[in-house]
Amino acid sequence: MTIFESGHGSPDLPGALTTWFAENEAVLRTRGVTAELRHSPEDGRLKNSAWLTVETGNRVTQITVWNSGEAALDFVDLDSGDNRPEHRDLRTEQELYVLLGSVSDWIVLGTSG
Repeated sequence: MTIFESGHGSPDLPGALTTWFAENEAVLRTRGVTAELRHSPEDGRLKNSAWLTVETGNRVTQITVWNSGEAALDFVDLDSGDNRPEHRDLRTEQELYVLLGSVSDWIVLGTSG
């Protein structure tokens, strides 16, 4: 786990999201979940990002994480038209994994994200 505190640097959230996706993509597919991971271009930007779009049935979620610790989420229920955007400031990779668990529960089980 990488700690984000003054003087310790920020967590590598884009890298952690990439690793999580590589380890969980097959499981998601077996549950009927479509997922796509994308990255910002390596063009010298100070804030690099990765975003994961996850979809099943009538539910779509996108989570974007930056190397600054910022995270943006969009939960969309296509049947009802509900869209719930959220912003989080993550200090550790562990917080990202907890967030991904919530995203997975919302997409697969239909529980609150």
